[in-house]
Amino acid sequence: MPMRKAFNGTFIAAGGYDREDGNKVVEENRADLVAYGRLFLANPDLPKRYEIDAPLNKYIRETFYTPDPVVGYTDYPFLE
Repeated sequence: MPMRKAFNGTFIAAGGYDREDGNKVVEENRADLVAYGRLFLANPDLPKRYEIDAPLNKYIRETFYTPDPVVGYTDYPFLE
């Protein structure tokens, strides 16, 4: 919490949070917001999935930041 105390603005936590950990960090006032980078890449409907407790698509790290504009960014399925 030293960073939280040292910074007076909106504090965003990131780095491996799942739904439960993200909610806990906000509830405990250790952050105002939580970023879900990799999970959002694989789950473009992540807020809805979290809302209804739906299973998540697994991300494929090997396709991150490749020159192919489609693979790994727009090919993950939405909920049906």
